[in-house]
Amino acid sequence: MPQSWVQTSPNSSAQVNEVLVVGGGIVGLSVAWSMRRRGVAVRILERGVCGQGSTAKATGGIRSQFGSEVNVRLTLASLSTFRDWTLIHGGDVGFRQVGYLFLATSAAHIEAHRLGAELQRRCGARVELLDADETSARLPWVVLDDVMGASFGPDDGIADPGAAVASMVSSCRRSGVEISEGVVVQAIEQSGGQVTGVTTTARSIAADVVVICAGPWSALLAATAGISLPVTPHHRQVYRTGAVRAIPSVTPFVIDQGTGVYFHSDGGGLIFGGGDRDGAEGFDESFRAEESPRIIELLSRRLPQVLDAELTGGWAGVRDMTPDDLAVVGALPSPEGAYIATGFSGHGFMHAPAIGEEVARLVAGEAPGLDMATLLPTRFDSALRREPYVF
Repeated sequence: MPQSWVQTSPNSSAQVNEVLVVGGGIVGLSVAWSMRRRGVAVRILERGVCGQGSTAKATGGIRSQFGSEVNVRLTLASLSTFRDWTLIHGGDVGFRQVGYLFLATSAAHIEAHRLGAELQRRCGARVELLDADETSARLPWVVLDDVMGASFGPDDGIADPGAAVASMVSSCRRSGVEISEGVVVQAIEQSGGQVTGVTTTARSIAADVVVICAGPWSALLAATAGISLPVTPHHRQVYRTGAVRAIPSVTPFVIDQGTGVYFHSDGGGLIFGGGDRDGAEGFDESFRAEESPRIIELLSRRLPQVLDAELTGGWAGVRDMTPDDLAVVGALPSPEGAYIATGFSGHGFMHAPAIGEEVARLVAGEAPGLDMATLLPTRFDSALRREPYVF
């Protein structure tokens, strides 16, 4: 395993006494829970209400189909937690193993699927490569005239982010994690190159370790420690319809790689969105009704019957993106005791259980379970390879 990840913990020989986790979304909760299991005093500082930021706006997808090994392995390491959620945290996360299906509309997509399947299978994931006829047999209710094939992950699925957060908050509290909501962290405090705590709008809070898990707001906080990170907020919308003719009540999570639009059944209706990877930056979380016609038109190319369905709702949020669509996880270059887990580019929910465990291992100076050197905050000075399975 590359030493670049193993040696990223400046606290490997030090006793960690007090950890502050900034951000109470699914990633922050997972980090706090995993740290508390190691007997460390942990406190979450959340600017609003836990889980009401980016996590609340997530669609809940969980997939192992990625083009980066670290993402495949993070999903595989997290899947057992989602499957055994009730035993681990209590509550019902609603995991449904419906599968993810990526539609290929070009020779480049087909080749990417071939290479992706080789990687995914090498990591231990199950994936099926379908030709055009096999794809049509799986999706007889979808217009697939220009589709050349597909990649299907039978173990992929969907869970409920709201239910996950609610049960994790309870699980964290039962384990002894202190959760403080309505606390706005303004800066990381340091002395002599060592973290000493954080400054909030009300007062200073002392700690020898700070883990930044603030999603799109993480880069702003890292900047107060003198660290510049290219993590930017991007607007994203999700739509819901009422009943759509000829669509079954259970479908795979389908991604049209030609347009970036995705869709899957939701009870008697349909959830859809996407097609906005390169949208404008900004923290605006308002729902933009004027964007609906474009997405509906793209979706109707696959599902013409959606034009007869009622648009019953939708929501909007921001996701934290990076130039290569990979997360930023590890120790910050300075000060000592500052860590970050952010920039998941839409994959934070599905990777949260594994990220929580790996960050806890890192802070505690334990041997890592996964090699996450490709996610280090220092990687942006080198040439980057963009994650191809992002939409």
